[in-house]
Amino acid sequence: MWVGILIGFIIGAAAEAWGIANPETLIRLAKWEDRLFVICIALGLAISTPVLFGLYALGVGFHFSPKPLYLVGVGLGGVLFGAGLAIAGYFPGSIWMALGEGRRDAIYALLGALLGAASWTALYQTSVGQWLVSTLNFGSLVIGGKHVSTFVIQPFQGLTPVDLFGISLVYAVGLFLVAYYLPRYKGGQRSCIRENLERRNTPVEVQKHLDTAIYLTDGGLPYSQTSLAKKVNEYYATESNVTRWFMVSIAGIVGLTVVLEMFLHQIFGESTTYSWIVGQLFMPSFKYSQIVFKGIGWEPFSDIGTLMGAFFSAVFITRRFTSFRNIIPPSWAHRFGTNEAVRFVGSFLGGYLMLFGARMAGGCASGHILSGDMQMALSGLEFTAAVFAAMIITAKVVYK
Repeated sequence: MWVGILIGFIIGAAAEAWGIANPETLIRLAKWEDRLFVICIALGLAISTPVLFGLYALGVGFHFSPKPLYLVGVGLGGVLFGAGLAIAGYFPGSIWMALGEGRRDAIYALLGALLGAASWTALYQTSVGQWLVSTLNFGSLVIGGKHVSTFVIQPFQGLTPVDLFGISLVYAVGLFLVAYYLPRYKGGQRSCIRENLERRNTPVEVQKHLDTAIYLTDGGLPYSQTSLAKKVNEYYATESNVTRWFMVSIAGIVGLTVVLEMFLHQIFGESTTYSWIVGQLFMPSFKYSQIVFKGIGWEPFSDIGTLMGAFFSAVFITRRFTSFRNIIPPSWAHRFGTNEAVRFVGSFLGGYLMLFGARMAGGCASGHILSGDMQMALSGLEFTAAVFAAMIITAKVVYK
């Protein structure tokens, strides 16, 4: 169980360096202005999926857990999740990272997320809840096969695990092309990979990188001109030095860490912890709480590790620790002003919608998008599509 802390620590520290703990990063993703998350996740999946299915074809056992594909609940849950993400600027896991980074509005996002988890726990045992998870439920399907037991992905008739590995290679190529050709910034021309390979940027891209460094370090700790924090926050993509491949390498580290986690115990997920907390504290007799108690695994430990890893990175690597000062995301401030109470309401509401949707869909950005898409799960692909569509539409409405 304690291994979960180490796994969470690695992912929390890496994602904090990405900037995922800062809600402005995900708000800009929702506004389709900064696609770093898409590029890094696509690259991480392109690296890790063939490793996972290649080792499986060689007979290595993994704790597979692709989520069941119940079309209505997964799709609607993804829509709610995407809307909440655009409003709050948080994933379930990035809330813990933001607390590690010392962000005050993450406290309210946490409270909203707990209420969202409690709402789904209450709804689950009603006829509406059961309809959502049972209607058009096709089981745990992956591209080319079906999950039939903890360690077994059964290929469809006529296919073998080697064929699944071949499918994963084609899948990985498609994801790599997305990571390679999708420009990071709106108005830019290159992804992070192309910037590093070609060693040049347009003036727009240089300005975007500098602007990104400003909001990432807003309210953070001071650092010297020769420090690692200076290189990580400001230099890596605009000058040639040892950190030039930093963000790109993190994608592979995260993806391979999740493969390791599946080998050791379970998939990487972070939203079930919220249901576990409300179940333990307030709703222990509810059916959904009982299901969570039986299958929770080490997820609360990995969430603790995520918070600790983000705190370590924010204090000793990036120096972005804000000491819980009132830091309003620039996109939010531009649209709604700097009133602290208004931002807290937005964080709470976004956290509520996001977690309610995650539990309805049976997973979140970690369980569906990262772990699920790594397993080529059809439920993960549906959830991902619903999240991105909803967050982009919501951002257009909310942020004009």
